[in-house]
Amino acid sequence: MVKKLNELKTEDDNYFCGPFWIIADNLECILKGNFQLECTKYLCDISGNIVNDITSKSQKTHQKLWDGLKSKYNNVNWKYYPRGRVSIYNGKAYIHINSRCNLPKVIDAIINEYGISKLEMQIDLNDTYQGSHYDFELK
Repeated sequence: MVKKLNELKTEDDNYFCGPFWIIADNLECILKGNFQLECTKYLCDISGNIVNDITSKSQKTHQKLWDGLKSKYNNVNWKYYPRGRVSIYNGKAYIHINSRCNLPKVIDAIINEYGISKLEMQIDLNDTYQGSHYDFELK
């Protein structure tokens, strides 16, 4: 009798979560798909628990992380570029992002970068109910 190999399940995998910025010369470039992602990724499990990281949640904010990146981007304010965050919770991936950046090319790039294509996806457009949480200065 031949044994079948068990299929890998999503709960056996690790994923990435964390904040990101969408870097481009202007908003029109993002709309045309000319952008790059600047990501800080944390390995996590299917429940969203971060693996092998002891830094506090307060050290993972956009503002704190930008301090180490801003010289790479002409010392602009941490709110200059569009930003967002990927979070994992109970087997579902949430992409928190400003609605102006909810574009297929942007979302696909985020999914690919964070390795979350196997998960059910929820796009969370914070600005529709939270006001300016993910507003940005790039024009």
